[in-house]
Amino acid sequence: MRISQATGRWLLAGLLALPMVAATAGAAQAQADVTPFASTEPLPAAGALPECLDTTVGAQVGSESTAGLVVDTGATFHAHGTSSLAYTVTFTDGRYVTGSSAEHFSFTAAGPVTVNTVAISEKRTIYSADRQPTGTVRVHAISHVTFHDVNGNGDPDAGEIIANVDRFFFTCG
Repeated sequence: MRISQATGRWLLAGLLALPMVAATAGAAQAQADVTPFASTEPLPAAGALPECLDTTVGAQVGSESTAGLVVDTGATFHAHGTSSLAYTVTFTDGRYVTGSSAEHFSFTAAGPVTVNTVAISEKRTIYSADRQPTGTVRVHAISHVTFHDVNGNGDPDAGEIIANVDRFFFTCG
């Protein structure tokens, strides 16, 4: 499953915050710090789309936009948002693919429990060199992980990470 670069950065920030959240879990605050975030980045210049095609690499043009919200109460850290992709990949033989994707993500660290969920839906249209649509692709992915920090050390030790769902599938039309 492909998790966007922006989502990966927010999840990493959340994981790095775990020791701080665990250390302050007993302290209650009267007010949460709420921080919106947004970014838009270009996609890499080359890309392969192996689902329903092959591993040929083509020239990619597109961007990824991410927007969401971080809430930190001192005892709980939560981030959620959406990343959207819009792109075209053109192959040397003239074929090209246009696509768009929506990725929704949620990350919560509350005391010893951390929950992370990512859901992705992507739609692509495949075109021939003479600009005629020749097929479609639908990509779906979902991942849900729960981490129980049983020993309270802030690190995911053996037996503390439970992946409830990790599914990736696609359909070709």
